Amino acid sequence: MAGISGTVQDASGAAVPGAKVVVANESRGVTRNLETNADGIFNAPSLVPAAGYSVTVNTTGFAQYERKEIVLQVGQNVNLNIPLQVAAAAQTVEVNSGAPIVETTKTGVSQVVNSAQIENLPINGRRVDSFVLLTPGVTNDGQFGLISFRGVAGGNTFLTDGNDTTNQFYNENAGRTRISAQISQDAVQEFQVLSNGYSAEYGRAIGGVVNTVTRSGSNEMHGTGYWFFRNRTLNARDRYASINPPEYRHQAGASLGGPIKKDKLFFFFNYEITRRNFPGLNRLINTSFTDTAGNFTAACPAGISSIQCNNARDFIFRGNNQLIPRTVDSDLLFGKLDYQLNERNSISASFNYLRWVSPNGIQTQAVLTNNNLVANNANSTVRTRYGRLAWTSIPSSNMVNEARFGWFKDRLFDEVNADFIPALTGTLGVTVAGTPVGTSTDYPRLNPSEQRFQFADNFSWNVGKHALKFGADFVSTQDYLKILRNQAGTYAYSSFANFALDFNGVRSGTGAPNYQTFTQTFGNSILDFTTKDVSFYVQDQFRASRQLTLNFGLRYEYTSLPQPQQVNPDYPQTGKINEPTKNFAPRFSASYALGEKTVFRGGFGMFYARYQGSLIQTLNFSNGLYQPSILVFPTSAGAPAFPSRLGSLQGFPSGNVSLTFAAPTFRNPYTLQGDFAIERELTKNLGLTLSYVYSRGVQLFTNRDLNVGPEGPAVNFRINDASGTQVGSFSTPTYLTANRVDRRYQRVIQVENGGQSWYNGLIVQLNKRFSRGLQGSIAYTWSHAIDLGNIGNGGNALFYDTLRTFGNASNAFDKGSSNLDQRHRLVVNSIWAPTFTKSRSMAARYLINGWQLSQITTIASPQFATASVRVNGAPFAGAAFNTSVNGLGGNNRVPFLPYNTLPIDEIYRVDARISREIPFTERVKMWLNFEAFNVTNTVSNTSVNTEAFSLTSGVFAPTTGVGVGNASQGFPDGTNARRAQVSLRVVF
Repeated sequence: MAGISGTVQDASGAAVPGAKVVVANESRGVTRNLETNADGIFNAPSLVPAAGYSVTVNTTGFAQYERKEIVLQVGQNVNLNIPLQVAAAAQTVEVNSGAPIVETTKTGVSQVVNSAQIENLPINGRRVDSFVLLTPGVTNDGQFGLISFRGVAGGNTFLTDGNDTTNQFYNENAGRTRISAQISQDAVQEFQVLSNGYSAEYGRAIGGVVNTVTRSGSNEMHGTGYWFFRNRTLNARDRYASINPPEYRHQAGASLGGPIKKDKLFFFFNYEITRRNFPGLNRLINTSFTDTAGNFTAACPAGISSIQCNNARDFIFRGNNQLIPRTVDSDLLFGKLDYQLNERNSISASFNYLRWVSPNGIQTQAVLTNNNLVANNANSTVRTRYGRLAWTSIPSSNMVNEARFGWFKDRLFDEVNADFIPALTGTLGVTVAGTPVGTSTDYPRLNPSEQRFQFADNFSWNVGKHALKFGADFVSTQDYLKILRNQAGTYAYSSFANFALDFNGVRSGTGAPNYQTFTQTFGNSILDFTTKDVSFYVQDQFRASRQLTLNFGLRYEYTSLPQPQQVNPDYPQTGKINEPTKNFAPRFSASYALGEKTVFRGGFGMFYARYQGSLIQTLNFSNGLYQPSILVFPTSAGAPAFPSRLGSLQGFPSGNVSLTFAAPTFRNPYTLQGDFAIERELTKNLGLTLSYVYSRGVQLFTNRDLNVGPEGPAVNFRINDASGTQVGSFSTPTYLTANRVDRRYQRVIQVENGGQSWYNGLIVQLNKRFSRGLQGSIAYTWSHAIDLGNIGNGGNALFYDTLRTFGNASNAFDKGSSNLDQRHRLVVNSIWAPTFTKSRSMAARYLINGWQLSQITTIASPQFATASVRVNGAPFAGAAFNTSVNGLGGNNRVPFLPYNTLPIDEIYRVDARISREIPFTERVKMWLNFEAFNVTNTVSNTSVNTEAFSLTSGVFAPTTGVGVGNASQGFPDGTNARRAQVSLRVVF
């Protein structure tokens, strides 16, 4: 929602109490009758964001004042200083300047992507939340469409008309990012991005809040029909593809909105389809057995013939350089009714529906060099539905109440394509030097079917200089899962040679198999749980003076967590998840206006994260009973031989099952956020903002292995150069099998809150409101993000179920620049609609005028990756785990190098659209558009080869190709190579 407030004064600057104020919007049928208080203040909160508002002021002895053409954006409070003029006769002072560009009472850090930007800026795939990247302090989190606010991975909340439409299981927007969009671009009016210091009304987010406002009907009938088309004709080839796969995409739809009963009842409806064919190129590049071009380079091991070696190679490369068929069928439907019962009551109801089906669509990249299009892919189906019912009532001129009910359902189901299952191994998983070459063991899965019921109430009360707001939010979220990951088992090999030996049935010299580990999961595939959230808040906006506005807020959140459905008697901790009850989040912010053109603002607040459903899933599945998972070494008793698998755990020796539980002091993470900004009106339509933003992540989730035991004696490793000459050494304490605490189990993981993060940013932002045919903004961000190795690019700060640290919970040792650290980011967007001539001739209307050019330019410094080491065999005798240098089996980074030293790539990208308006009548117009994304085809790497060393028999040997790019992915096309499309839009 939005609001209009103001202070009414006489010519001397004294307050005018008792003035009659009317806030109205004729097209929406909105009228608010107000009266200024003793301080001359009026306030109209909870207004529907829209253009066309007016404010009229009348009082005895003064001329009538009327201000028109006020545009209200979501979350905006337009504050007006209204000077009345003395009048002896009937007179009206009319002002048509709209809202001031500087919001003198605004105290938080937020930005609105308005309807002009949504309609006219170039957009690939019509997914409007991609425009969040226009906001300073925001960057990409991986290459799958996720976003990071202030260096935090995940932790965001997505709202639609105020209701929560976040997929809580993954903490992502509804439908996740493999889908084209979960709501049509044409159903969205605008959205607000709350990036720092937002009010106590918003919570359950340690990152940002994205609040989408949907379109409504008005007193005039409006409609659109559109068609977007793309094929590969103007598409550039991905840097890592040998061909440019055939592709086409059709996106078409129509919208209609208007009155059912003028000034009373309005409707809006949209329907949109996407039909896409986009085969992907599957490649296999792994520098342990290929060169950087993907050519096989590994030597055949002793003990097998060249034919046997070739058979093993052919199995691994069976899907290499193949085009994998892939399509999308998507249907979107949105409907909305707005009913203005009377001046004091209005009701709004809406419903949104998505059906998305994509064979082989789990992987959306144009080309994958890690074999995932074959070995980690599935047919994917997404069904997303949500509805909203809201009632806004005005008990008196200084009170407004908004009550909302929301229903949300997000169902994600995936199953393996039978064509990808090899005859030899079936559904068995196989990895060689980290690359999957078998069948994906994640599928089939219903993960999850999530349903949410929400009731919220917000009450606004204006008392003197105080604008008070109270609210409560009750949410019940159910997650139903049907998944048993790795039920067929997975063999992991450290090298091609070891795989080739097992593939041909040749044992090692000790008589044991040659794999590094074998894992398999058993148990119950079904889990059904409900999380209940309750929150309350109070907010006071205090107009201490005409210049000073203070905001005091306090929010309380409590989550009733579903407790584990099964308890492991060996570890009673598996039956309890702690529920903190003191989640009080104070918020304070202030603004000080120097006249009407300059404002200083600052604030500080505390923000709690929501609990992810995947966290609850792990704490249920991983207790050693519900879904026991074993990890077996080739020397373990009862170890299977490739390609067999275990039928059950019955009779299998103990000591191979791991479990996970929450620490007794377990709680949800939070951030401490602060900001300070100076905003200056340079001209009536041009504003400059300078900001400093700060965020500190506290008690982020980390894991500790309670069973690995104390560190053992240090082991010295030799470091060689490429010629084999020793150039150094490295010594580290070790983790030994002999020190294991409980021999009945392998790992005993305790989820703790040992993670931290730090973010400091400086922001410069120049905003130009539409005038003289031009609108745009320039946003530059300098920032530094630091963490303890607990935040991964494309991962999530809120939960992960593996050890990410080098030592056992040695968080301080892993401190360094974050994977999400991006020091410099510049985003420029503009819409230019020039009028070359004022003539009304046919030539002027159809040839000279009516052109529009819009663009988004992004220039950014690289993010970084961490150098890794591949461990061949055991790192030393008696190691507890063979996958890391120190035997912990955690982070496999090179321990004598800092975190994140491998630059990935800079970003230089221009997306542009050129449009031509063809008017048929005054009301009916057609737009022809051509747009290109990455116009100059300046391709950026999105990942690099991180393997810097291999470790064999105590010697670090450098590997070739470290830091060399191996992917140029992007969202939503799976590549950042140039793409182009044409479109047609008819508007009336």
